[in-house]
Amino acid sequence: MYSFDIFDTLITRCTASPKGIFMLMQEKIRQTGVYDSYLFENFCALRTGAEELARIHAAKSHGKQEITLDDIYRALATTACITDRQQEQLKELEVNTECSSVFGIQKNIALLKDLRNRHEKVVLISDMYLGEKNIRSILCQVDPVFADLPLYVSSDYGKTKGSGGLYKLVQSIENADFSDWVHYGDNEKADIQSALKLGIKAIHLPPEEVKEYEQPQKDIYHQISVGVSRYVRGLGEESAACETGCSLAGPLLYPYVRWMLNESAKRGINRLYFVARDGWILKRIADRIIRSEMPGIQTHYIYGSRKVWRLPAYEGSVEDFDRLLKWSNLDEVLCVRDLAEVFQLSVEELCSFLPKGYGKNIGEQQLSVFQRDNICRQLREDEAFRNYIIESQMEKRKLVIRYLQQEIDFSDDRYAFVELSGTGLTQKCLAQIIKNFYTGEIKNFYFKLDSIQEEGQCRFINFYPSNMKRSYMLELLCRAPHGQTEGYREEAGKIVPVLEQEEGRRIQEYHMEEYQNAVTAYTEHMQYAFIRNDLQNAVKMDIAGEYMEVIAVNPPERVAEYFRHMPFSSGGRKKCVVEFAPCITKKQLRKIYFWHRGENFREIYRGNSLDYALAISDRSEKYKEKCQKFRDMKAGRWLAEWSRYLRTHQKPGTDYFCPWELLKGNIVIYGAGRVGQAYVKQAGQRYAQCQSLLWVDSSYDRLQGSRMDVKSPEEVRNHSFDRILIAVHNDKARLEIWDRLREMGVEAGKIYYG
Repeated sequence: MYSFDIFDTLITRCTASPKGIFMLMQEKIRQTGVYDSYLFENFCALRTGAEELARIHAAKSHGKQEITLDDIYRALATTACITDRQQEQLKELEVNTECSSVFGIQKNIALLKDLRNRHEKVVLISDMYLGEKNIRSILCQVDPVFADLPLYVSSDYGKTKGSGGLYKLVQSIENADFSDWVHYGDNEKADIQSALKLGIKAIHLPPEEVKEYEQPQKDIYHQISVGVSRYVRGLGEESAACETGCSLAGPLLYPYVRWMLNESAKRGINRLYFVARDGWILKRIADRIIRSEMPGIQTHYIYGSRKVWRLPAYEGSVEDFDRLLKWSNLDEVLCVRDLAEVFQLSVEELCSFLPKGYGKNIGEQQLSVFQRDNICRQLREDEAFRNYIIESQMEKRKLVIRYLQQEIDFSDDRYAFVELSGTGLTQKCLAQIIKNFYTGEIKNFYFKLDSIQEEGQCRFINFYPSNMKRSYMLELLCRAPHGQTEGYREEAGKIVPVLEQEEGRRIQEYHMEEYQNAVTAYTEHMQYAFIRNDLQNAVKMDIAGEYMEVIAVNPPERVAEYFRHMPFSSGGRKKCVVEFAPCITKKQLRKIYFWHRGENFREIYRGNSLDYALAISDRSEKYKEKCQKFRDMKAGRWLAEWSRYLRTHQKPGTDYFCPWELLKGNIVIYGAGRVGQAYVKQAGQRYAQCQSLLWVDSSYDRLQGSRMDVKSPEEVRNHSFDRILIAVHNDKARLEIWDRLREMGVEAGKIYYG
């Protein structure tokens, strides 16, 4: 004979614990508005306490091993907050809530069915205060196989598995032999130890445990979310991809999508356009919610990216240029080729606009931050270059317009775009393009906006208006099984996207299907639990913040490893696919934090997020601090400065250093503070090859009294020079000097930051 325990062996609840059923009942009781406030404010605690009281009374007064649901509610009635009629209503509510909250544990049910198909004798045994009729009704919600199986419940017989009494009863009724009996169950004591004492072969089917970061005790939403995550984890093999999908990403993204759909219904929005690539998995979540609740909303997936929408929207102004550079990940620009990619130009095209000194063969030549900022500032002032960008994007702009008109229904304003996170700039650029043929409001849903945008034609609707550490990792939760949109092309009269291939292939290989299926399974089971319990309008924003904290700040090692090695196309621009945050070596840490003071780390570390790599490794973080500490010691400073001298001829003790090539020829140094004084001193060294030097400062009259050979800035007008170096530390002051020099008629190509 084969016997099976029931709860947490064949079926489980949608809540994380049995207590969750009482929390769910408390919410339903509150909604009725007909019960005493003491009851609906405290039902969970009262129901738990009443069961304890009933068990104590049954054991002491009647010597009973088990109690019934009637016993529990008689104990609850001692509070005098419910009538006899309400007792019956609450018992019925509890049974109905159990029925509406049940999930079948399919792998164990499959085992039971296999035994039945082999014509083995199978019975069900449960320690439970509900009776056989109620439990069979709950079981049949899951599978009709349970309709006619023998079922023995402790509350019907006053005997339990834990004491061994229920096993003995079943043995007598079924005329079974203990030595020829196999029992399956989840409870170590009642299902395993008690059975083994009688000679029954006991097989442990342990339930899926709650994870260390899950907090079901907080409220009913957390109870159901954790219960669903736990259930989905138990459906397949344990893996980091599955856990991340159903226990972190699902609970984090589901509230956003549900909120967005609720808002759409309220605002009369009936068409949602999910923007690639972050929108791919969001659309899958939305489709499952819509299918069961909101059939009037249509969803579509459109291919786009910052790469194909931002530059085609550029209109040539200095303000647009500044905005473009600000959000172009310039920290990843290490050479002229990288900078050319920012503007989607060839190296040769970009070099034709560069100041003298940047030749045609410098595509791979490393750029310092100093050089990069100077080039960008000079290009900003070059109207011909700004116009060239517009011309170079003309055909791409036409293709974008045709694609949008082809894919989007602009017949009215009852549509919205769905995005994940960011500044909102890409959507504003999209709006710049759309306004050529559509003048209505353009609505955009965001999980998290990183800045407050002036809206204009764009309307931004933000789910999470708060700080979220390492929110850039939201993108990792929404990987699509395809690469970035690189552009568009015409094919058989239709505009189709051109997709980058390598990252898409790498993502598909990275357990992504398993991850995405886990997110989908979480959504489907949350929908089941919410609809069956009439909780559709419940949306909890705080759970998103909690799980983002787990992912980005305090991840378990298995989760950190999953994100660490995820394929990532850096900056959405480069063709190089790297791992998100691979381990960093001690050698790399020394180079970054001792030899280079943390500057230009992307030349050394090839992952995307050094920040995350350090956050998830105490050992790396401590070694980083050790490098920084030694750097600040006398011996460390001496070693670092002499190493720098060998590379650059920058003398030890020099705080400010100008690249030697900028001091060559006839120069002007603007600024007589610490930076300017250091540059003047450096210009006098033989490595500088400085032929003539004019030193100017707006406070020249005061400085001349200090025996410094400083002239008025007006002298620049009468001086022949190759370049002017703005030797000022303060960013605002540098910009003011730049503008002043431009007003004086100095060419932008001759002005350099120091």
